[in-house]
Amino acid sequence: MKSIEDLIIKEQDFANDVKGKILPLLKEKTKDGYIENKNGLKLHYQFLINPQEKASIVISHGYCEFIPKYTEVIYYFYNMGYSVFIMEHQGHGFSDRLVTGYSKVYVKHFEDYVQDFHLFIEKVVIPESLTEHLYLFAHSMGGGIGALYLEEHPEIFEKAVLTSPMIKLSTGTISNLVIRLVCVVSYIPFLAQKYLPGHHDYDHSYKYPHCSTISKARYNFIFDEREREPHYRSNGASLSWAREAFNVSKKILKNAHLVKIPVILMQASLDTLVMPEEQVEFCRRAANCQLRRFEDSKHEIFNASDDIIQEYYSEVFEFYEK
Repeated sequence: MKSIEDLIIKEQDFANDVKGKILPLLKEKTKDGYIENKNGLKLHYQFLINPQEKASIVISHGYCEFIPKYTEVIYYFYNMGYSVFIMEHQGHGFSDRLVTGYSKVYVKHFEDYVQDFHLFIEKVVIPESLTEHLYLFAHSMGGGIGALYLEEHPEIFEKAVLTSPMIKLSTGTISNLVIRLVCVVSYIPFLAQKYLPGHHDYDHSYKYPHCSTISKARYNFIFDEREREPHYRSNGASLSWAREAFNVSKKILKNAHLVKIPVILMQASLDTLVMPEEQVEFCRRAANCQLRRFEDSKHEIFNASDDIIQEYYSEVFEFYEK
């Protein structure tokens, strides 16, 4: 089996290697399906079973993301000996939405994400896995979902990587008064599904380098996927989603002591989307959490520069395999 250092794709080779190596492998190995949650929403998932499975890695993706964004991540996990499972959270990708169109991200309660995730693990991950070893890999909003999941179901996962987790959403220059107003207004039924001010439908704009990705080649791949497939165009937050994202931080931190398994929290020094202080506090309160800070990385550490990506994955696999 190759080492992760041998597998890492360089910036200059990314476009060709994705087309020539990664996509053909994933097309051959991936199984696709849907499960239905308690509210009747169909949730889309994919998985790859490695016949020499060391463990199953379950991915919890971030806000406005979709499965193909994790194409490279899945490729590395599979080639390093793991089975890989990923479900698109409600309101994302090919999973059902509670609002019309593909742009707006809406959820009634943040806990709905956690319950959907547990359903996926119970109905798909555990039955399909070859071993009993489950590891979590969770990014951004998916890291907030993952943190809550570890608190509510401490017996499921053996290890967890939280990468730029949304322990607390960054509100930038928005005042606490405005945040409280948004939360109050969001409970009005006919306003809950309205866009948060400043958010809007997908508009096909090319945002590099003003984005969360340092790697231009990786940004281009993700952008092309969004242009190609309308289901991948989640773009703006509803008032209801914003309320739930603002409020979930207190719950995550209050119950962080319930997380007993080994956790590594990957923090990006240039992150403008989530708050670093709350990441540090979560790690302090959890029983067995180490924090690793990546200098000069934006929010998406796995889509950073070649040297950061190399260091990042080396630490991910060192953690999973020790």
